Amino acid sequence: MKKILVPTDFSENAMNAFLLAKELACAFKSQLTLLHTFQVPQRSDMLISLDDVLREEAEKDMAAFLDKAAVNLPVEIKIVKGSAVHVIAETAEAEKYGLIVMGTKGASGLKEVFLGSITGGVMRHTNVPILAVPDNFTPRPIKTIAFGVANLELSGEEIVEPLKALASQFDAKLFIYHSAKGAEDLDKARLMETVSWLNGLHHTFHLEEEKENLHESLKAFVKSKGADMLCLVRRKHGYIGFFERLFKTSVTLNEVFHCELPLLVLHSE
Repeated sequence: MKKILVPTDFSENAMNAFLLAKELACAFKSQLTLLHTFQVPQRSDMLISLDDVLREEAEKDMAAFLDKAAVNLPVEIKIVKGSAVHVIAETAEAEKYGLIVMGTKGASGLKEVFLGSITGGVMRHTNVPILAVPDNFTPRPIKTIAFGVANLELSGEEIVEPLKALASQFDAKLFIYHSAKGAEDLDKARLMETVSWLNGLHHTFHLEEEKENLHESLKAFVKSKGADMLCLVRRKHGYIGFFERLFKTSVTLNEVFHCELPLLVLHSE
């Protein structure tokens, strides 16, 4: 986690995401980058170009944002013209960032459909892990992490490296919630308890057959463990995993969890 990218629209949610990213950067001694994107309206009757005006406004907003955040470590600033989803995904991939930390509610105050929002759009266009911070999140120490998985999602150590790094760095307890379809899948799931990357981590498994309302089952599990963060794996092709089952309908992050947990999304082919 050498480089952390934090997209910002200068909203309160973006501030909470940045404060969390700042704590992670301090803990991991990471390079921290704040990225703001803007788009210029395409109007043929404009007498002047808005490019310079919008960029100057963004620079002022960025300075005020950093002043409010009371930054005590170096922060790289990027102000880029273009589509937010495209710029964020392209920057993260091209410059090899290890983590993107961003809010799920923008400056407009609208609770966008989660997988249709900028955050969801970035998830679909990058393989870089994303830490999505809900608008009602209050930064707190990471002591417990809930990890929702389905079959075949614990085998790749490279995929879960960010989760492993967080659990190790903060000496956090890892509670693994495994949802399986039927007794046969439960038997296979028990074999995952021996995967090597779990060695050295404080972890426990919770195995159960998949319930009709996966949202409620996971929410109850997260609450019972007092989790400070939730982690899911998003599979881009083929096998339908936990993430795909959970977000098979268009719902917002708040509608799913009704809580203050940041969501770490890892990517798997």
